[in-house]
Amino acid sequence: MNKEFQKEFGKKLRELRIKKGLTQEELSFESYISRSHIGMIEQGKRDISLSAIFKLSRALNVDFLTLFEFDNLEKYKYDTKDD
Repeated sequence: MNKEFQKEFGKKLRELRIKKGLTQEELSFESYISRSHIGMIEQGKRDISLSAIFKLSRALNVDFLTLFEFDNLEKYKYDTKDD
């Protein structure tokens, strides 16, 4: 995965979490994802599975698309070197 995309996803997750007034600990409780994993995702240091995206979207009460509102097809082109 593109590292910049990963960082932007993490920023978006953090933004939504804060907007909902949740701590990482509270989001962890609601999503059944460890607090440390959430922290690493928010920092762009951890890749995320489809299952985790689903859990986070339900815990934040947002649809999938909201988590990806930062996405830009021109900025984040697929590059096999990133895998």
